Amino acid sequence: MKFKGKVAAWFWGIFVIGNVLFLRELIFSRDNLPALVIGIVTFELVFLPILLRNYVLLESDSVTVVFGIGKDTIKISDIIEVYQTHNPIASSAASLDRIVIKGRRQEIICAVQEKQRFLEELEKRRAPFDYATSR
Repeated sequence: MKFKGKVAAWFWGIFVIGNVLFLRELIFSRDNLPALVIGIVTFELVFLPILLRNYVLLESDSVTVVFGIGKDTIKISDIIEVYQTHNPIASSAASLDRIVIKGRRQEIICAVQEKQRFLEELEKRRAPFDYATSR
């Protein structure tokens, strides 16, 4: 089952403002065109994969988080705790409304649009979990 990743308005804002600033510089200030082109390409290579490849794949025996060019998988049998967080330091999410999935040897963080449905589906596949509301 595939759950679309959540992208917060602030993340879209950074993307749009960055593109507007680069476009403005491209139109009005071509003094250092090679550096500007490198900057635009780098900016797009960082942001576009996050916006286009942002989902969580919940299978019968594993959870896979695909975020930009990264991909991380945890076996459901290894999960020891699942909780929600708004920690701004946590990665792998373009939103502060995040879910932490803690396993025996690893921890993955994601943000999905249908968070409650995702948690319910995850609970169906393996119980019991320690669902804390926040940390």
